[in-house]
Amino acid sequence: MKFFKSSLKSLVFISIFFLSGLANATDIAEVTIDKIRATASDSCHSGRQYRIAYSHSVSEVAIVKQVRRFADLRAKSLGCVKVLHDNTQSNNLEQQINAIQGWITLGVDAIVVLPIEPTALQPLKRRAQAKGIKWLTYLGQMEGSDGFVGFNHAQSGQIVAQAAVDWVKKNRISHPKALVTSLTPLPSLSPRWTEVVRIFEKNNIKIVTLQDAADQTTGLRVAETVLQQHPDLDIIIGMTDDAAVGALRALKLTRTNPSKVFIGGQDGSLEGLSAVKKGGAYRASAAILINELGANIVDLALNAIRGKKPSFAYTPTVLASKYDQDLLQQLLNNYSR
Repeated sequence: MKFFKSSLKSLVFISIFFLSGLANATDIAEVTIDKIRATASDSCHSGRQYRIAYSHSVSEVAIVKQVRRFADLRAKSLGCVKVLHDNTQSNNLEQQINAIQGWITLGVDAIVVLPIEPTALQPLKRRAQAKGIKWLTYLGQMEGSDGFVGFNHAQSGQIVAQAAVDWVKKNRISHPKALVTSLTPLPSLSPRWTEVVRIFEKNNIKIVTLQDAADQTTGLRVAETVLQQHPDLDIIIGMTDDAAVGALRALKLTRTNPSKVFIGGQDGSLEGLSAVKKGGAYRASAAILINELGANIVDLALNAIRGKKPSFAYTPTVLASKYDQDLLQQLLNNYSR
């Protein structure tokens, strides 16, 4: 349980756990950013003012602060929306419950929440909806919710795996060997590693081990051990950028030649993107467009409030690599004020 909570805190983007009665996954995958923006763009024409509340379970994390900032910027650009933020930190359920209770009493128009314990929040969901407040979940779907602000874990795994396959082919590596990290206590995230496994097997890349690691400390420990056992390791795929950044440090500790290794992460964290830009073994990150993610918090909530579609959508993930410097710099700029 200690590992589970620690990993949750370090993992910036986590999912929740309800799998029935949800919007169709294929339909969600077909929703475009342009469609979301177009639907929400006339929200202010009626003169109505909106209050949208957003709760993340680890609001102290740097990337979450940036997502909040982009939500605020979208609200400001629309001109009729105010985004309320809570101070839930370290997956503190009591803090989150208190914040949501306050928002229900205040009578906000919508609540967007990453539930720390979904079952504990079900009564609050029912209370909110009974008062006409729309309930949207963040990064995972929840039965009976009015909307969903998420991203596609399968797409993330596919992007980083294909980047590794391309690197193997370009460098004509025979019998490549890989370490892949996972986070099995959160099976809803499994496409981040199962898609990597599927694509690697299809391309005859041998996975020497698949181990849980989502934070830098665990990523370093796992990679250091595996590199000592397999000094000819070619590829390390982190299920997060944090795990991959830890693996990068392991290369230095084991004095592994960085030119011989491909490291790829997922999320597009500042440290991961900075490592890609610096060059060396860290060659790719499947990066979420956090500027669009922040804007989607506002727009999908507005669509739910106004009874318009879409109110369920993924935010795109893209490949960040040194081969597309413009995109890489754009992603890094998302972290600058």
